[in-house]
This record gives sequence, structure tokens and C-alpha cells, in this order.
Amino acid sequence: MARQTGTVDRVLKSMDPAEAVTLNDFRCARQAEYRHGNRNRCLKGTRGTILDEIELWACDSYKAPVYWLNGLAGTGKSTIAQTIAERLFVEGRLGASFFCSRDFEDRSDLRFIFPTLAVQLARTHTEFRSILVTLVRSDPEVAHESLYGQMNRLIVQPLVESEISTVIVIDALDECKDDEPASAILSVLGQFVDQIPKVKFFVTGRPEPRIRNGFRLPLLAKVTDVFVLHDVEPGRVNSDIRLFYKHNCSEVKSRQCGLDDWPTEEQLDLLCERAAGLFIYAIATVRFIDLKNMNPRKQLDRLIRSQESGSEGKTKLGAGATLDSLYTTILREAFGDDDPENDPKVRSVLGAVILAANPLSPSAIAAILGFDDVADVYPLLSSVHSLLILQENFDHPVQPFHKSFPDYIVDPTRCTDSRFCVHPPDQHTELLIGCLELMNQRLERNMCKLPDGVINTEVKDLNWRAEQHIDKALEYACRSWHKHLNDTRPAQKLKITPILHQFLEEKFLCWLEVLSVLGATREAVDAMERIEKWSDLPRTLDLTRDYFRFVLTFFGVISTSAPHIYTSALPLSPQTSIVRELYEQHACPLTRVVQGLPTSWDLIPATMYHEHILGSVAWSQCNRFIAVAKSEVTEILDVATLERLNTFESHPPRNRSLSFSPDGHTLTQFYEEGLNSWDVQTGGPVGAVFSSDVDIDDFLSSAYSMDGKILAVSGSSYRDSTLTFTIVTYDLLSWTHTRSYHVPEGRIIPPIWTHGGCLRFATVKPGSIEIWEAEFTSVHTPAITESYATPDEIADIEQSHFLFLPALSQLAFAVQDTVSVWDVRDSRFLLKHGPIPTSEDFKMSFSSDGRLFSSTVGREIYVWKRSLPSYGLHQKLTFPSAGAEPLFSPNGESIVAAGHRSIRVWRTRDQILSPPNVPVYESHSSFILGFSPKNALSASVRLLGTTVTIRDLQSGDTRLTIDASMKIMYLRVTRSAVAVAGEGRVIIWNIPEENCVGARASVKDSAHIATLDLPGPHLYGSREESISADLSRIVVLMYAHDPQMSNRLQIHDTSTGRLLAGLEPFPHAYSHVDLGEHEVWCNFGTYANGWEVTEDRESGTTTLKPLSADMRPQQPPPWGSQCGYEVTQDGWVLSPTKKRLLWLPHHWRSSHRDRIWSGRFLGLKHNGLPEAVILEFLE
Repeated sequence: MARQTGTVDRVLKSMDPAEAVTLNDFRCARQAEYRHGNRNRCLKGTRGTILDEIELWACDSYKAPVYWLNGLAGTGKSTIAQTIAERLFVEGRLGASFFCSRDFEDRSDLRFIFPTLAVQLARTHTEFRSILVTLVRSDPEVAHESLYGQMNRLIVQPLVESEISTVIVIDALDECKDDEPASAILSVLGQFVDQIPKVKFFVTGRPEPRIRNGFRLPLLAKVTDVFVLHDVEPGRVNSDIRLFYKHNCSEVKSRQCGLDDWPTEEQLDLLCERAAGLFIYAIATVRFIDLKNMNPRKQLDRLIRSQESGSEGKTKLGAGATLDSLYTTILREAFGDDDPENDPKVRSVLGAVILAANPLSPSAIAAILGFDDVADVYPLLSSVHSLLILQENFDHPVQPFHKSFPDYIVDPTRCTDSRFCVHPPDQHTELLIGCLELMNQRLERNMCKLPDGVINTEVKDLNWRAEQHIDKALEYACRSWHKHLNDTRPAQKLKITPILHQFLEEKFLCWLEVLSVLGATREAVDAMERIEKWSDLPRTLDLTRDYFRFVLTFFGVISTSAPHIYTSALPLSPQTSIVRELYEQHACPLTRVVQGLPTSWDLIPATMYHEHILGSVAWSQCNRFIAVAKSEVTEILDVATLERLNTFESHPPRNRSLSFSPDGHTLTQFYEEGLNSWDVQTGGPVGAVFSSDVDIDDFLSSAYSMDGKILAVSGSSYRDSTLTFTIVTYDLLSWTHTRSYHVPEGRIIPPIWTHGGCLRFATVKPGSIEIWEAEFTSVHTPAITESYATPDEIADIEQSHFLFLPALSQLAFAVQDTVSVWDVRDSRFLLKHGPIPTSEDFKMSFSSDGRLFSSTVGREIYVWKRSLPSYGLHQKLTFPSAGAEPLFSPNGESIVAAGHRSIRVWRTRDQILSPPNVPVYESHSSFILGFSPKNALSASVRLLGTTVTIRDLQSGDTRLTIDASMKIMYLRVTRSAVAVAGEGRVIIWNIPEENCVGARASVKDSAHIATLDLPGPHLYGSREESISADLSRIVVLMYAHDPQMSNRLQIHDTSTGRLLAGLEPFPHAYSHVDLGEHEVWCNFGTYANGWEVTEDRESGTTTLKPLSADMRPQQPPPWGSQCGYEVTQDGWVLSPTKKRLLWLPHHWRSSHRDRIWSGRFLGLKHNGLPEAVILEFLE
């Protein structure tokens, strides 16, 4: 090993320091390489045949590129893999190795395998390194891609470009968590192995179903050699085991005197017989015999004598029984006779070793289980040293020596001595309570002493601070306490709940700080979800749901900056939230919310903005993921955090629809001429169909056959000005288009569905709805199976919207400005609501059980809940853009909508989410906002709204509320007056003195009203307006509907409405107009036109004279700060000195044009909230 380590060190020393930093910072598993850990290598002279065969395979380029060493537990797979890796390294042919282990989260996570192998290849191959470093620097997120993307970009492409010839070792693949029926890693390997013919893969693993199925995949089966370790001739294995015993006993004899005749040949024969071909038995036996400070001769005698007298034998469990007998013997020899005081401690400590989510050290076990000192734990562990990997360092993690021991000790049919048998529910309860009590005792504010306002990555010594202030016991408790929760006994809830409440009510934010520093904020989401499933107590659920919303809403800042939990997240939490009530005294705001702080979580969805246009959305069957079609790719997102989990390249970019398979393993994208399918876990392509004769332009729905082999898709198209409906079926085994048929009459209603092995769909025509049935594989024409009458309201089906719910035979339709739900079988209305504008943006959806129904108009989403005998309004939601189609999760607990550049997810279980005083089906949700000079007052009104609010910015009190009785498009406020414009009028009010609070006014209270001479709205559409600072003049930009007509600019007197000056034709469309004292400027981005406003007092005329662009005042537009504040793309508000003052949550972010700065005040005029937001920055 010295030679190997030296070689690696020389490679690392030759690496450029900047490249080393890039590789060290790359996301990969730690200590997964063969050089780490305490794995044994094959004893010289043993396993010769299999080792020689593997080495011949590795050297022969004509041999298959993949080798599977298949063996049952205890047959020595990992020992052989370790030996092969060492030999290949010495020979210079080892590229990388990954030793999987279910004891470590990163080494049991499939997503770490390819990045870790890539880093190792880069450290040993210069050509590979230059390619990988360039890739990682250009795309740091490449490690988070799908398995398919990782393999392609991190392994295959660099190997192809560098032309490296090497061997890669992957040991114990069965120990990785994998939900696929066939191993996801093997599935990806099969798709790429032929592209890298100079690279060989040596893989070991138990013959579990997913491993067997993976190697049976057609692409992999033909390129794999298999060696079945447990089928090796018993005589050859026993010979190797005997040699192993002799060698190790000789080493023991060399260290101790008086063992010349030990062991006897009879004893060796007996040991070999009991090993029954399992090397793990032989290893455990030697470790027991060679315990420190024990007599080897007596140890062997005890072992043989104990097993002879035990009740377990090979006749009961075969080879497994020999291990069981050995483990029982070792435990009894270690702990002697029954000891009522010590036996529970034994179970607790061994249970912590076996059931911990990640391996714990003796000192951590002592801290979590509440022992006074590690000295109470370490001797106990030392007693069973032969069964564990135990170092003399108390802080080094302890692990079972072999995974057969955990399997044995938790199974009462195998571990028949109740003194030692670990009962997982009891032990999980003990670990949970220990973790909670440890956190309650040790967690405190700012444990790592981070500076105020920083993000975690700005703290250069963050890892050192974490190591100094968060020991391994506390780290485990923070990361893993919740992983024990759902495995506890229900009877223990009363014992657990008070401790859990103390943690939630006193230490919750401190816990989030630690998770943030450790990069483990996602654990908080998982913890809240687990508590919600575990508890039925109202207080627990109230706390959990409130904290769940806190974590989801502020996930971005919690995961990025621990200090901003108190600087951004807590100060921006809703006024009535529990987290604010319990922790507000700990807030350290650098910002004051003057206006717009939400009253409750109900008004805040989980939101994410994209840089690309978003389209179709699909839910996975497990309710945890959504797929979203973007402009050129399709992404799988975590529903809770909206983090990207997988990315698939998809095309064409328009008119796509998405669907998960019933088992959730594949995702299919439909487009005009075919479909593409991907494996959800690996990200690799499963199949594709291209068929030019498919006659579908707009997709409606899809359905799978019961066996998942046939996929049917329904859609519509316009041909010769006629709307036709088509159903297409695809064979998912041969990946071919099997048939298409047009619906003979009427209009097909989504969805299509599976019923009794057949395909069903519904059509509607005036007077009736008909249910059709067809065989998935038959060429026969579909036949009508049921027919029902429809209400008289359904007449013009071309201009109506329809949706059917097969489970309850309910028909939803929108016709004649009314949305209705009709019970088809009982012929009665369950919902009838209107009037509403049933335009093209109108959408409808049902939850799968019919409990919920949504109707969408423009930006407004109405969720109706069924309460017998009809539906009642349950929620009112707002989406930033029109036309998004909401979709209920399979369990009906969430609803998602995607469109334009935004995704929003809401929970459906809560109360009505309607902002107060928002008109039904209001088509505009943004605000008009203005500040008076020197920021004494603000004025705000919803765009096209009628109510103006004047607020004192220092006290936050509402000074005046005005009912303008007209739709307002512009306003301007001074210290003493406010002017509004809209519908061709300008109205001005005087503002009461400072000591007046809560005054109200209407049109009759105005100082004066002026009517402007403007062309009618049928001639001119959108307008941009601006009122001068002294409120004496107003400029209006008008854009003509008819392209033959010209745009106009007009300046009017606000007191009389008289036209002072105008320009026609007006050359451009502008996004902003500003009227100063002597000039008017029109801006479109950085482009600007200006005119000098000149008034002749004698003649009373006003003229406009063009100004050159360089004469424009050098000041930022209203959405830019005059004082040097800045809002970054990722939502941070920076002070003039670039200090991070606030992180804007997603629901407060919008285009920069929806922001208005005035000194230290920032106004947010975005969509979807009850009122505009006004923030004052205190630094």
C-alpha cells in the first residue's frame, strides 16, 4: 500500500492548485475509494483462481467490457474487489473505484457514484482532468443532473476525448438505495458502455432482483461476463478458508507464547465445516479469537463449546444458521449471564450502531443516549469488537463489520436470545428522544459565530467553524432525528410529544441555522412532512404546518444564509404566523415593512421563476415530483422546494404535453409527430416514436393499458376549417405507432381512461354525452356503452369548454358565461356559477376523487370543494400570468400551475386563500404606487382599481382612503395633495394634516376634477400617463388599435383639462413617460426621446421642441435607486456598500419595472397580493 499511496501523492502534487480546488469543491462522496476504510484484501494464496480470471479479463481487450462478480452475503465479494482494485492500481490500470455502503448516506446514494468516479479519474489522468475541470467551471450544476446526464457528461465524453484505457471498480452496488425494478446505474451503463470500448467496469453485488434485472437488460447482458461466487466448488472454497485460518492463527502464535500445538487439525476441520463456504464467518471467528488481552486458546475453546451446546444449527437455516450461531456465541461470551441492569444498555448501544441513519462514534452514541461518559459505551463495544469496525479513537464512527450482523440482531427468529435482540421501534424511539433532548440542551443562536448579513459561501472558514462548534453528536441529531420518527411505536407518542414541542417552540430557528451551515436545509422539509404524517394532535399539526410554510417560503435564503433566517425570513413572515409569534424577539431586521406584510401563510404559494417560458406540467404518482416543459428541456422538480432533480433534453419546443407512467418510472412527452420517453431516475431515454401520419395539433389527455404496454393519446386538430378529434395508440415494447381513429361524431372530452382493460372516452354533442369503449390492441371501431342527457345550456359545443370525471360521472362545462358541474347519472347541477368571461384562457380541472374542482379565468384560479350535495368556493388563487392550467396532485392535497416564467404550488387543505376586497375575476393584479417628495407619504391603488390609500411612511398609519369612483391608471402624490388619472379624467384631493389618521374621502371631497379631451377607447388602446410634480399638468401617451392610425402624445392642464400641446404622429411605443417641469421624456429600455416644454404666457400657448438624447437627465428610471441600492437577479437587496440587507421571497419578486425606488424606500407593484409592498431599508 505504501507504493500505491505514494503514486497517488505524486499525481496530486503535479496538479495545478486551481484545478485541485475545483475538484475538491465538486460534489462527490467522501472515502468511497478503495484506499479508504478498513476493508480486508485476499490473503496471499487464497482466491487464486477467481483473482487470476478477473485479471485476465481486465487485460484482454477482446473480453466483455463489464464483469459482474455475483455472490451471496458473506462470500467475500468486497474482499475480492479490494484486492483487484489494489492490484490494478499497482499495475497502473485502475481508473477509479466506488465502494458502496448502506451505512453512509453519500455512499448509498446513486447520484454520487458518477461524480465521484469522475473526480478520481481526473486525479490520475491529466487529459481527463483538463476536460472535466473545464466542464465543471462552465457548469457547476452538472453534478446535479440525471444519472444519464452525469454518465454522459462526466464519464463518457471526457473518456472519449481523452482516449483513456482503464478499469473502473464498483463494489456492493446492491447497498445503494434504488427504486427501479432494474438497477438504475446498470441501466445507464448499458446505454453508454459501447461508446467507451477502452474502458472496463468491474461490478460486485448480491443477486437481488434489481441487480439481476439490470444485468439482464438487453444492452448490458450481451457485454457482461458473470462469475457466481457462491457456486464455486465447495472444496476449493474450503481450502481457501482453511488457509485463511492457518495464516491468521500463525500470526496470533507469533505474538503469544504457549501456542505451539494450537489449533489442532480437528479444530480447523470443525471451523471450516461451520464456515460453510462463508468467508465472513471465518473473518469474524478470527477476530473473536484474537481479541485484545484475551487468551486465544480459551477464546477458541469457548466458541466451539458454546456453539456445540447452542440450539441453533445448520439444519434450521443452512449456511445462515452457522453465522447466527456464531453471532449468538460471541454476544453471550461478551456479556455473560443475564444482567437486568446491563442488558438494556447492550441493546441500546448495539441498536444505535445498527439503526443510526449514519454511523455514530462511541462519543456520539454516549451523548445521544444520555450516558455520563464515553467510558460507559466504549468498553461495551470493545466486548464485541469482533463484530464491529471499532477504532481506539472515541470520535471515529463505529460500524458493523458485515451487514449480516444487523440483519441477524433485529430478527427475533434468528437472534433468539431476547437479551440481545434489538427491537427497532423501541430503539428508534430512544434515538429520537436522545436527539431531541440533545438539541434542546445544546442548540443556541448563531452557534458558528457568523458575521451579520453574510451568505454562507462568503465565510471562508465556514467548515472550520462548523467543526469547532457542532460536534458529531449534535450534527447527527440535527440531520437525522426525524428519520427515526415514523419508525417509533404509536404508544410512545405521549412520551415524545412534549420533548418535540419544546424543540419546535424553543429551538426551531437554531436548528435551521445548523442545517443551513451544514448544507442540509432539505432535511427540514422532510422533517415537517414526517411530523405531519406521524401526529394527530392539533397543536403539533398547527406548529408543523406553520413551520412547513416558513421553510418552503424562505427555503432559498435559509439554505443560502444562516444569519438571514433572522434578517430576512423571520421579519417577512406573516403577521399571524406561529413562527413570528414565538420567535419575533430574535429577529434582526435591516428592513422595515411599511406596507404589504401578509396576514397569513394562506396568501403565499411556493413559487419559482424561470428564465425560460414554461408550458405543460405533470404530477408523478407519488405526489413528490412534477415535470415541467421548458423552452428546450423538460425538468423534474421537487414539489416541496421546486429544486431541479433531473433535466431531459426535449424537442420540439412547442405544443408539448407530459405524462408519467402509472408506476412513476417513466415520463413521456407528446408532440405533433410522436413521443419521447425517459427513465425518471436515470434520466436516460427509454424509447421514442416518430410518425408523420399522426393527426394531432393540440393534446387533450393520455391513458396507459393495464399492463403498461400500450399508451393512448387523444387530441384535436383543424383540417379544412373543421375541428376533428383523434385517438392514437402506441406500442411501448416495440415503440411503434399502432393505430389512429377519428371520433365519428361530437366532441371528445378529456380525459381518456382505462376501464376493465379497455380504453374509454366521452364525447358530447347537443343534448347528450356518450361513453365509448375500445380495445387497446383491437382494430375494431369503438362502440358506445352508455349515453346520458345533458342540460339545455349545452348548445354550441364549438364555443364551450368541457371536462369529464369518470370516477363520479361528472361533466364540467363553461358555456354562456357560466361554469357548471353536472351529475350525469342523476341529471342535476352540482355547481352553477357566473357570469364569468369564458375566453380561451378559461381552464378547468378535477382532483382524481372529485373532492375538488378548479375553474380558471385569466390570472384567477378558483378552487371549489364538494360538500354534499354541491360544490362551494374553497380557495381563490392568483397566478402572475393568464392562461396557466392548474393541475391537482394525485392525492388532491396540492395544486400546481405553470406558465410564462413562473411555477406556483398551493396546498388545497387550508382555508380560503382569497385576498380581501379583490373583485371576482379581476383581470389586473398589479398596483400603481407613488411617493411624495422627501418620502413623507405614499399613495397606492390597484391598477384599474378605484380605492387609493395614502400612508404615512414614518408611522405606517393610513392617513387617507379615497374612493375615486373611476378606474385609475396613474397617480402622483405630494405632501399636501394627491392626483389620480383614468377614464379621461384627472381628480385631485387635498391630504389632511399629519395628526389625522384613518380619514376617508370620495369624489365629492376632491379639490377639483378635470375632464380631458381624449379620443375614445375604441380608437386607442393602452395608455401611459404622467403628472408633473406640481400636479398642474398631465402627459398622455396613446397607442392606436388600427396600424393605419398614428400614436399620440398630449399634454393637458389638470385643473381645466385643456389640451396644452400634442404630437401626432408619435414615432414609437414607449414603456415609460415622465413629465418634468420643463421637459417630457419617453423611455424604452435605454432608448429615449425628449421634448422641451415651452409655455408662452402672453399667447397662452405651449410648444414641444425635440431634445437630443445626451440632454436627458442623468438619473436612473423609477425602478432604479437614486441612492445606490440594488436588487440582484437572485433576489438580494444590496446596500450602497454592497451589504446584503434583505432576501426577497419569490412571491415578492417581479420585473424591475414593477419596482419603484424613492430614497431608502422600495415599492413593489407586483401581481397576486392584497396590496403593494413598501419596504424601508435601515442601512
